Amino acid sequence: MEGKTVAASQAAAELLRMEMMQSSLSISGDAAAPAGDSTRAVRNFLAHLGAAKDSSLKQACAVPAPFAAPVEPPQASMSVDPGELDSIGATAAQYLGTPYRFGGEGAAGIDCSSFVQQVYREHQVDLPRTAREQIQVGTDVPEGDLRKGDLVFFQTYASYPSHVGIYLGDGKMIHASSGKGEVTISDLNSDYYRHRYLGARRVV
Repeated sequence: MEGKTVAASQAAAELLRMEMMQSSLSISGDAAAPAGDSTRAVRNFLAHLGAAKDSSLKQACAVPAPFAAPVEPPQASMSVDPGELDSIGATAAQYLGTPYRFGGEGAAGIDCSSFVQQVYREHQVDLPRTAREQIQVGTDVPEGDLRKGDLVFFQTYASYPSHVGIYLGDGKMIHASSGKGEVTISDLNSDYYRHRYLGARRVV
């Protein structure tokens, strides 16, 4: 581009020199000669450079079509090592028999959402404290597509999601059960849980 700018300056100077020569001839009384081939060539060269500059400017300032759909970035698929999912189940199993206590967060007593939160914390996944908040995390899992490690939610003592467990596969979940009074394994297909099931979320 810099070479073209220098060439344009030189051509403009040459054209100015030719026009001044023709103007001097006119003043001295000589008949003004028509523009020769060299003059026309210089004019054509400058016109070509001007057109190229306008074209480049138009391309640089081009506005996309007003209704062009934005290009969405590709979505990363969630892929987890099956061994990690088994490991989550193994971590959860360490809590089996821990007493249930509403609002509890330790070995002396733990509730359902604190149990889930602590299991996933050991696998570097931070979850909110309550089942009502945890159901907002991750992605929705269609019924019939459950896999190990999914969080399963139920409506029990309140109108909102009030109970949560960790799916283990084969229709089983591990959870801190107020009914059993401890962390235990239950069947999702039992009458109690089947009728209170709200859905599942995938967080790993």
